[in-house]
Amino acid sequence: MKTVLCFWSFLLITIVATGQTLKEVPILETQQLKKGLYRTFEEFQTNNPSEQGDLIIKNRSLAAQTYLLAHPNELIFRDESGQEHKVKNFWGYCDGKNIYIHDNGLNRLDATGYYCLYTLHGMQPSRNYINQADMTVNSLSAPMVIHKVVNIVTGKILELSAYNLKKYILPQDNDLLVDFRTAKEKKELLENYICRFNQRNKPFLQ
Repeated sequence: MKTVLCFWSFLLITIVATGQTLKEVPILETQQLKKGLYRTFEEFQTNNPSEQGDLIIKNRSLAAQTYLLAHPNELIFRDESGQEHKVKNFWGYCDGKNIYIHDNGLNRLDATGYYCLYTLHGMQPSRNYINQADMTVNSLSAPMVIHKVVNIVTGKILELSAYNLKKYILPQDNDLLVDFRTAKEKKELLENYICRFNQRNKPFLQ
């Protein structure tokens, strides 16, 4: 705790000395999420989607995911005539209650804070096998689950791993870093440390 207090004291001294003004991150402070399409990370960060309209998340079939390695879902825009159009080149989407990041389909943010958590689901080719009926070579697909975090200040995305926690995240909170280094069963505690980091550290924008 002393390390955290020292950090904030140093930060406040730096702000006073340089005349910098730090702002809270709007998406973390809002009482009402705005529904719409985030074209950029900054639009998500400021709770300011640039486009609205009839937007829906449409799930793809299991067959398409397994055999074509298609993303689990996609974002669709329906125009006034009812025609559906796939939305491309965007950061994420908000339905007014939940936020979804565009990464191998759309994945709901499970927690927001200094580091926002989400889980990526998909399929990946695992190995080839020989079909004995016609001796053709086919590939098997395996389910893929990857846990990731988004830095709410920079937008940088990291896979949630023990290495990334020790290398990039926890060095900002030395007490947590020391605690993590001595913890057992680290793989089972990764999300717990992200939640603890978020509780102990408040992000600001310059």
